[in-house]
Amino acid sequence: MSYESNPHNQTAPEFWHEEKEHARKLAQAVNGILKGKTNNAFTVTLDAGATTTSVDFSPARDGGSAMLFAQNGSAAELVRTTNVYASTSSGQVTVTHGAAVGGEIFSLVVVG
Repeated sequence: MSYESNPHNQTAPEFWHEEKEHARKLAQAVNGILKGKTNNAFTVTLDAGATTTSVDFSPARDGGSAMLFAQNGSAAELVRTTNVYASTSSGQVTVTHGAAVGGEIFSLVVVG
């Protein structure tokens, strides 16, 4: 299994000693979000023979939501022929799937 996060957006500080600089940092963070650069999206590639794939993600929590999107034909075939779903727990996202042939690529988005 491998995974990589998508381009990250800088986190804006809650407090900053210089008002104009704080406003700039907030604007950069908001603009990054509007351009789709959030810190909650990953690309996950499954290993051959695996039936679960874990992704460490410190903001994940029990009861959060994780959405999977097939990104290649073999991932779409796995979704079509087996149950594929993601669940969250404290600090981790687990993708459960049928036996992978390897190379199935999914986009994973974690919310909440």
